[in-house]
Amino acid sequence: MTLVDDAELKDSEPDEKRRKTQDSSVGKSMTSDVPGDLDFLVPKAGFFCPICSLFYSGEKAMANHCKSTRHKQNTEKFMAKQRKEKEQNETEERSSR
Repeated sequence: MTLVDDAELKDSEPDEKRRKTQDSSVGKSMTSDVPGDLDFLVPKAGFFCPICSLFYSGEKAMANHCKSTRHKQNTEKFMAKQRKEKEQNETEERSSR
């Protein structure tokens, strides 16, 4: 198992993640009984829309998202792309026979 010090780990993370981690550690004692690695774990539960690449923590927010114009437009684009790929695959199968 390779040990990575906090400075090296922070350098490999995007600024946004680094900022959240630093903000959450404000006010914490440096001599905590909890290993430093646990500071980087963030539990998440909710709903992810793979079509829009958005995460929602609440059911109401997710339901509102599914009703939104943006989601409907993205879904139409996604479905059109799926149909096009399916047609291309079928055409390739026919031409390979």
